[in-house]
Amino acid sequence: MTERTEPAAAMGDGRADQDPPRPLSRNREYNLLWSSNVLSQLGSQATLFAYPLLVLAITGSVFQASLVEFAVAVSRMVAGLPAGTVADRFSRKRVLLASEIVRALALGVLVVGITTDWAPLTLILAVAVVEGVSTALFSAADQALLPQVVPKSQWSAAVTRNTARYYLATITGPGLGGILYNVKQVLPFAAQAGASLAAFCTLLFLRAPRQETVASDDSGGLLRHTVSGVRWLCAQRPLRVTVGLTMGFNAVFSGLLLVVIGMAHAAGAQAQVGAIGTLVGTGGVLGAIAAPRLRPRLTPFAAVTLLTWGAGVLVPLLTVVPAGYGYGAVLGCVAFLAPTANAILVTHQMQITPDLMRGRLAGAIGTGLAAASAVGPLAGGALLEFSGTLVTVLVATGALILLALLATVSSTVRGLPGHGALEATGEAHQQREGEDRSDGGRQAEPS
Repeated sequence: MTERTEPAAAMGDGRADQDPPRPLSRNREYNLLWSSNVLSQLGSQATLFAYPLLVLAITGSVFQASLVEFAVAVSRMVAGLPAGTVADRFSRKRVLLASEIVRALALGVLVVGITTDWAPLTLILAVAVVEGVSTALFSAADQALLPQVVPKSQWSAAVTRNTARYYLATITGPGLGGILYNVKQVLPFAAQAGASLAAFCTLLFLRAPRQETVASDDSGGLLRHTVSGVRWLCAQRPLRVTVGLTMGFNAVFSGLLLVVIGMAHAAGAQAQVGAIGTLVGTGGVLGAIAAPRLRPRLTPFAAVTLLTWGAGVLVPLLTVVPAGYGYGAVLGCVAFLAPTANAILVTHQMQITPDLMRGRLAGAIGTGLAAASAVGPLAGGALLEFSGTLVTVLVATGALILLALLATVSSTVRGLPGHGALEATGEAHQQREGEDRSDGGRQAEPS
């Protein structure tokens, strides 16, 4: 279908409009973007347990089952930085569309393979790699497009709603996937393929605004733009510090999610593993609901230190609470604290990043989070198996306290602007950066 563009002032991208911005609930483009991401994430979460269950059914090997999740994480990590450059260099809407249709086609091949009793491990791993790359592309383009379709005054609210979107998917997706798998082995993968097709169709109606893109006709190519983006990001101290803290926290939290599953299994509470995920997701959703009221009352420093010190106090309770539901309640409380800090930090990152660099920022963050998601569970599983529950929880607590101390003494975190000062800070920073492009040029391109 023919793509349409609208003036950036009407669509967002931080340009002030004379009239008050319409509520997010009436922002057509944001709602289309949000809905497509919900469908994509819900499909991915539905196969979270289905992939290892499928490999176990075929090979009987736990190690080979773990290879699938490892393949998704590694491919997403490797593709993260190039995906950010692609989102800056090409139409972000087209990147979203391409990622979803490729994912749907790959899953369709797997569905056919399962149905015809020909689904070797190599095919499953290949589909997992395609999914990891597609996720990296979708995530980078989605995050880079968000500031273009939402007015600057609503960026924090939009980020909070996006956080709630993730936790909603984690609440419903794995359970739904487990039910579908028990009905028929192929159903979770067919459902994910259908969700990707639905996301593709939803995105067709998105009217994306014009974007700044790096020049595509110079001799540097993808690698040069990726390297220049990394150099720019590394030169921004606020980004280095906030992204580093986010990566550290996510590594510990993702490791704890695996650890509590192992602890529940060892305590004979395997039946409550699903409930643990539900409680964690519920805590995140409630935190996203509370975030709009907490954001104006907390400085970035207060939000970050509340999250890190709060987690450092809560996590030791895993050694004394009842197995199963108690673990979910503790991590659910930690998840409750996350959306407010996440909204404040991500909004600040968007404010100080020019549109020309937003894809590469998202790609770099995606790479870091994928690495954290791979390293955290690996370290947590090794500690739990070889050192026991108490040592594992104490190490996780020590890591969280270290992050809290670093945040507390960091002059960068203390100096992050509060809620009312974000807009002015972002405008001043982008005006300074607008004349200093590290890519050697720019051009406007309709999405």
